[in-house]
Amino acid sequence: MSKQALMMSALSGALLLASGLAVAVEPERTPQRGVTLPDAPPARGDGTGRGGTITPTADGQAALEDHRQLATMPEKARAIMRIDMQDHLVALNEIFGYLAENNLAAASETAEKRLGNSSMGRHAMMARGQGPGRFMPETMRQLGWGMHDVASEFALVVKSGDAARTYTALQKVTSGCVACHMSFRTR
Repeated sequence: MSKQALMMSALSGALLLASGLAVAVEPERTPQRGVTLPDAPPARGDGTGRGGTITPTADGQAALEDHRQLATMPEKARAIMRIDMQDHLVALNEIFGYLAENNLAAASETAEKRLGNSSMGRHAMMARGQGPGRFMPETMRQLGWGMHDVASEFALVVKSGDAARTYTALQKVTSGCVACHMSFRTR
């Protein structure tokens, strides 16, 4: 697979994740820190996955039953988290672009500042102690911290110029995103 095809495939996956259309996660790809996800159905391509089940309704339309855990939080915390999630998606898109241009320094900087550990707490003044992390279930919080950790690792790996290690490290970042988004919802 060419570098451009690999990048487009990864970008498509990220966009599906963000739109909520991604419904399957490899069972062996568990989040960091030993947190595991709910059991996934063994079959692939049958409309099932960790996030829900698609079943036809009487009128032939598809209905999605959402099996994700509800993480309740005040509207302000949810709005802050939505801003972060949208920025994470934009950051991933920028990273794919930088990798396509072989601009490893920019990919590294974007990953650390916008996804890595350096990005945590940037809304502290606005949240005034009421940020989303305070209201997340423990597993959700651990998944988030794990994603930030592997994003910081990616930021270091990408500087090496080793394409295989870079894409492996980036896949760990997106796996963290998938694990959380397929396990939790805020409404």
